[in-house]
Amino acid sequence: MKQLIIYCACTLFFFNSCDNSQNQLDNIISSIQPPFSGDFHNDTIFTIDPSKINHLTAANGSNFTIPANAMVDKNGVLIKGNVDVKFVQFHSLDDIISSGIPMKYDTLGSNFTFQSAGMFDLKANQNGEVVSLAKDKSIDMNLASDIGDIPMNFYQINEKSGEWSYLAPSAPVVNNTKFDKKTIPLKPEKSSGDSFILDINFELSDYDELNGFDAVVWEYTGSHDSLDPRKNKKVMNNKWTSFDLVPTNEKAYEYYLTLKNTNTSFTTQVKAILEGANFDLAMTNFKQAKVAYAKKQDFNQKPYVREVAISGFGLYNFDYIHQMEEPIEMIADFDFGNKNHLKEKSMVVVIYEKENVVINFPYSDWKKFNLDRKADPKILAILPDNEVAVCKENISKVYNKSNHKFKMEELSTKITDKDDLIEIIADI
Repeated sequence: MKQLIIYCACTLFFFNSCDNSQNQLDNIISSIQPPFSGDFHNDTIFTIDPSKINHLTAANGSNFTIPANAMVDKNGVLIKGNVDVKFVQFHSLDDIISSGIPMKYDTLGSNFTFQSAGMFDLKANQNGEVVSLAKDKSIDMNLASDIGDIPMNFYQINEKSGEWSYLAPSAPVVNNTKFDKKTIPLKPEKSSGDSFILDINFELSDYDELNGFDAVVWEYTGSHDSLDPRKNKKVMNNKWTSFDLVPTNEKAYEYYLTLKNTNTSFTTQVKAILEGANFDLAMTNFKQAKVAYAKKQDFNQKPYVREVAISGFGLYNFDYIHQMEEPIEMIADFDFGNKNHLKEKSMVVVIYEKENVVINFPYSDWKKFNLDRKADPKILAILPDNEVAVCKENISKVYNKSNHKFKMEELSTKITDKDDLIEIIADI
């Protein structure tokens, strides 16, 4: 629990909430049913004095401003005394899966799935009693986001029905000045095959990320003449005695390479050509770094901030409708081995990791199962009692089938927290 108060407010765009009466959730049976028991939320609780302006900040860069004298009780009476404000964020695949938040959106008679750039649930209470926002007040929200280059619409969910209401086009997106892009693991890529090669031998063990690689060859990746060894005669006319690598932080294993001797130096831009065992090692290192990064996601600063103003407490999201490039439909079945008696109580989840999309298929929807052949789907099944099963067969081989029974591998470890789910998704 923490408290942070400042006496200023931001000016942002204002969008009306779809239903302020939704603030009174104490008597509502929610449509949001998390599939796992336990606490999987990325939540922060602030205790505030509502008579003052409160600017509240979460660890990942999300922040919001609540104006003074903006909170009322269920009778519309201005609140006095401390209030607890609960701020829950949903950004990643594991957030979305474990939250149980419906990601379906019905419009014009069709059903679509959301691709999310971040969701948040903002609620307040005083001594366990639900607190609402006064009708003439709004909260300025700056939600941290991993996605900045895609326009997103803004929605709010009716927690009783599970239906999303469109509020407005996405508000402005700004760069988070506290974000350090060096913290994000970069996926290794193989050489293009037609680049200029530099065969330079120097000690790699001095660089942790290159330690373990054997006989690395470098390709030139620069785009400026001043970096091109072919256009700088001194590169071939000098004997270089020391070398220095500085990551560009743009591509995996890409560096500014500086060659030095006692008289001069030359800097170029290169990327390690990783093939065979070197590439396998690089991918293993990347997967480990990616999992480690994901486990810290609730505390890592994010690259972007999405600005919006809300006129009521509730659950909101920045999303746009996900379109499959090449959808294929089939009648699906799933083999859980000795847990087949739990089929009707299971939920099959198709994960599109690159797109940050989760599509749920309860047992009743298996006859209209679909996949995107242009994407790279992963299939996970959630069974009762925090048990899971995963599909490890080559999914691309079933794209031309009209029906298929997927062999699911039940995992011995139950899901106890988000870290477990992160590791399982990475291993599919």
